[in-house]
Formats: sequence, C-alpha cells, structure tokens
Amino acid sequence: MIRFLNPIVIFIIIMFLIAKCVCAQEISEAEYQQLKNRLKTEFMQKLKEEIKEELIDELKSEYTITPKQKQSDRKPNPAKETNTNERYSGKDYSVSFPSQSRGKVSAAKSERTSYDLEQVSPDSSKEKAKGIYTREEDSVKPDEQKEDIGELELDKARYRLGEGISFGEQLLIIRGFGNVDAHYINKNVGKKFDIANNYFSLGEFDLFMTAKLSNRISFLNETVFEFNRLQEDQVETDIERLSIHYDVNSLLKIDVGKFFLPIGYWIPTYNHGAWFWTTIDRPEIVNFQDKGGPLPTHDTGIKLSGSALLESLDLNYAFAVSNGRGINTTQRQTFGDSNAKKALSLQLEVKPHIIEGLRLGPSVYYDVIPADTSNNRNEMREIIGGGHIVYTMRNIELLTEAFEINHDESSGSTFNTFGGYAQCAYIINQFKPYYRYDYINYNNDDPFYNRSSSAKFDFLDTKEHTVGLRYDLSHFNALKFEYSHGTFGGKDVNIIGLQTAFSF
Repeated sequence: MIRFLNPIVIFIIIMFLIAKCVCAQEISEAEYQQLKNRLKTEFMQKLKEEIKEELIDELKSEYTITPKQKQSDRKPNPAKETNTNERYSGKDYSVSFPSQSRGKVSAAKSERTSYDLEQVSPDSSKEKAKGIYTREEDSVKPDEQKEDIGELELDKARYRLGEGISFGEQLLIIRGFGNVDAHYINKNVGKKFDIANNYFSLGEFDLFMTAKLSNRISFLNETVFEFNRLQEDQVETDIERLSIHYDVNSLLKIDVGKFFLPIGYWIPTYNHGAWFWTTIDRPEIVNFQDKGGPLPTHDTGIKLSGSALLESLDLNYAFAVSNGRGINTTQRQTFGDSNAKKALSLQLEVKPHIIEGLRLGPSVYYDVIPADTSNNRNEMREIIGGGHIVYTMRNIELLTEAFEINHDESSGSTFNTFGGYAQCAYIINQFKPYYRYDYINYNNDDPFYNRSSSAKFDFLDTKEHTVGLRYDLSHFNALKFEYSHGTFGGKDVNIIGLQTAFSF
C-alpha cells in the first residue's frame, strides 16, 4: 500500500511547488487593474494634446454645421463656458494599445476621441429627455454658449469619429471597410491570374459590428459583401465572423460561434478590411480559403484564450475546438460536420519584457478531412505546425511566419507542403515603404490540393518578391502602390498594383 502512496505524494508535492512558482510570478488581478488604469491615464494624457487640434480641424472640414437659434439674447457667461480640455478629460476612453503599423496607429488615435454628432431638430429636447442624444458640434443653449465644437443630432444615433455609429444604451458600434484596386499583370498563369492583363476591381465591402451586452459579455459580427469571380453580376454575402465573447478574467476568455482560428499571427490579428494591412494583399500562405489560401482561417466552434502577466514576460494562449475542414479548401462547415470529428488548434505566444514589441510562439492545428468520393480521395489526417516572430516598435514592422502542412491519407500516402513569408516596413510620417517575400512549395501529388479544389483554384508553387509604398492620406484612407515579381508554377509574372483602402 505504501508503495502505491509514495508516487501519489511525490506527484502532489511537485504540483504544489509548480503552482506556487507560477502564482509567485503572476501579477494579481488587483495589481493588473491598477497597472492598466495607470497606463491608460498616462497614455491618454499624452495622446489627448497630440490629436486634439488635428481632429477638431478635420471635423470642421468634413461637416457643415448649422448652429441652433439663440433662445436667449443675454450674453454668454464666460464662467459657464465649457473648457475643451475638461470635456475631453470627462469622456470614457477605451484604450487598447496601438500597434506600430501606420494604419493601426491612425485608427487608435481616432478611436480615443469621440465626437458624438447631433442633427439639428426641433424635437431635440424630447430626445434628450429620453436619453437618446449625443454631443459636440456647434450649438447654443439658453444658459450657455458652447465653443466651436458644439452639438449635432443624429436622431437616436451617435457617430464617433473613427469608431462608427453606435445605437442606444447597448452601444452597438457599426464600422465599415472597403477598397478599390487597379492591377496590371504581364502574363496569365493559372486560374488565379486569368481575369485580364489590366483591370479595375472592387474589393470586399466589410461590415463590422460590435455590441457590449454587459461588462463581461460582448458580441461581434463581420459580414463581407463581394462579387463572384466567375459570375460578376452576383454579389456573395458571407458571414465571416459571428460570436459571443465572455470575458471571465484575464486568464480565461471564451468565444462561441464563428471566429478566426488561432493559427500563426496574421490570421487571428487582421480582419477582412484591406485598410488594416500594410500591403495590398495578404501573404499567400495566410490568404483566405475562398481566395485560394492553403490554410484554414475561419471555423465554427468554441475558443478559449487568456494571458498571464509574469515577471519577465507576458504569456498568451488560445485553444479552439471546431468543426474542421470540408471536402475541399472552400467548403465551410458552418451548420454541421461531415465526419463528426472535431478540429483542434492551439497557439502559444510569448512577449518578453526585455525586448519591447517582440512577440513569438508556435501554433498547431489537427483535423481529419472527410473523404471526397467524387474525386476518389480517401479520408486524411491533417496536421499543421507553424510559428511566428513579430517585432513592431515605433516605426519598425517586422513579420515572419512559417508553416508545414502534413496530410496523411488513410491509404498510407503522406504529403507535405511548406510555406511562409517575411515582411518588413518602416514608417516615415504618412509614408510606409515595405518589402515582402512569399514562398510556398506544394506537394504536387497531394489530392487535397490538386483534386478536391481544382474546380476553382490550382495551387501553384510560389516565390514572390513585393516592394511597395503605403501613404496614409487621412486617418481613414490609405493609398498603396506596389510592384511584384514572382514565379508561379515555374513561370515568371510581373504585377503592378494600386489600391485605395478606406474605413468609416
């Protein structure tokens, strides 16, 4: 009996020591909140003075303001005039520290300062009595005269510059993203480049909605409208993300619904809006499935994530259980699972304090792909292993990712595909020059790529160099110019691209 108890006692002691070490290094919830509030205050203090004048000038230039008629002839009382700095400091700012890309820095600046607009209406007093009103654009009240930043009414809605429109007490925020492109391609290679040699094209129109349901529960939806490549008179509507988020604490956050899979860095970080990307297109290895990408990017299921602030590093994790792949790369199993075998994905990320802006970590994805009887393909096991190293600090952006895709068919055949990218950029005021190298080496015998999806895509070995320049014309509009030279399936292709990407 003692012989069996000894290992148990030893195991309990080891687990106790491990828990004690972890708890000794981890910051408590109260300390975390205190640190968060202090950083928030310091950040907003610096940011407020920097962007105040710029946002005021932009607001005046974009909106024509009709002041309300004076209801009293008496002179305004200077003592009652609202001080601009006081109004800004009284707002509720939601701070998420911006990354170093120019587009995201601009978004972060604009999202920190809210301008709620009211349209002049004779029923404004009634709406205010109901609590459905907003503030800040020129208006004169009976007992005080506001500054040039007064009030406009948007009839039961609030517009926040850089955040979109929010409705009611539930704080439903609606934002949109879109882009228009122009391309020149000197050679048509494969189905990806069979559109034309030079053309204009409408990109995706991305409608992004978030809602705060309570202090710890929120909702997210991303719906994309795009033209069908094969039938351009048809508009496809895809619900790319739809999830409920439960914020239990810093160590546990739960997402239920359709979400980005925790694979690598780019996939869970950037949504469908091209305005967020430094480049015109996503890297080939992390392109969306319906654009010919080899990796799974979206799925339906449940995702657990969290972060721990330790003494020398921050540790983030994400784990998802989802329906997994369909019989090909474009089939999405939103309403069911063909083989009832769930996909598992896990990502770990470390952010060492010694090098600010550095984040790195591995990710792994496991699934069983159902058989495709129409193309004589058996059921196959899929294992995707990858890792990322990212450094974003001040004006520097360095992104690198690599993946290996292993397909093991039930017949005993094994196929491996390897790919990745490296991207660097440097911000100079509104300009952001960049370079990226894309690489994918497919196994030409892999039936999942060369048979199941051959009706829409042909997966070609890729070696592509891209140089470009992004210019942020305003906080919400970016112009991009780039030149690419690549080898696709052994054939050289030169591509010139122009894009205007916007957010509202």
